[in-house]
Amino acid sequence: MTATQDSSRPVRLEVLVCTFGCEGLERVAHMTAPRVDGVAYTICCQNPDKDNIERQLSVLAGRDDMTVHVFNDRGLSINRNHAFDVATAPYLLISDDDINHYPEGLKAIIETFDSNPTLDIATFQSAMPERRVFPASEHKLNRPFRFYNAISFEIAVRRDTLLSHPALRFTPLAGIGAPYLGSGEEDLFVHRAVSMGLDCRFFPIEILEHPGLTTSAHSGMKPSVIRAKGAVMRITRGNLAALVRLPVEAYRSPANFPRALYHLTCGYIYSLIHRKQL
Repeated sequence: MTATQDSSRPVRLEVLVCTFGCEGLERVAHMTAPRVDGVAYTICCQNPDKDNIERQLSVLAGRDDMTVHVFNDRGLSINRNHAFDVATAPYLLISDDDINHYPEGLKAIIETFDSNPTLDIATFQSAMPERRVFPASEHKLNRPFRFYNAISFEIAVRRDTLLSHPALRFTPLAGIGAPYLGSGEEDLFVHRAVSMGLDCRFFPIEILEHPGLTTSAHSGMKPSVIRAKGAVMRITRGNLAALVRLPVEAYRSPANFPRALYHLTCGYIYSLIHRKQL
């Protein structure tokens, strides 16, 4: 819905920005999206206000490296999948509307995939106010690294991998706007990729800044987020290991122990009932 990328500059990396409503488009207009040769931005916006959308799109009209797609549905994971479906570049970076993208970070993503032709999914580092643990060197994601989990906007995917593995998508049952599990969608996405035997690796390269808190940090006491933790634990650790772990996670939760244990258990059970969809 905006001007398309100049065809004389082939796009190698597509930054997939998912947002919601005209407020989301306003945030997109103010995020740091540097012009970089070979990089384009695809904006997928759910449910913008029809009366204001043309005004909001006009803010982005000067960017020939941005394209906007509008969808009339809800759910961040659903929107991530929309972005996968409309993307055309060889490499795709999952992103949000409040990110400060680094020019050198975007170039590094392209170089990483170019240098690793078997690589299906790459995860990277981001700068943010939350304390994070990252591997010190390149690390295969089929070997868990203690306390490390990738966040959505740290994940880049080879598009050919998505085309050859149609089941590799975000589950609509997890993430912001999902019916019961309010987070954890990126953990399930990476877990599914690893379970498929894909080449998934972490690279110690800082590619962007997320200046605010993530969902798990600012909404850690919400039942939907606690339930997501219980569901993800069962799926990624296995039934028995996760069951034994529930009291430990309840103790570590920002919510009080009984409440946290209850919602963790609800998420665990939900993941059993909906295991085919998750």
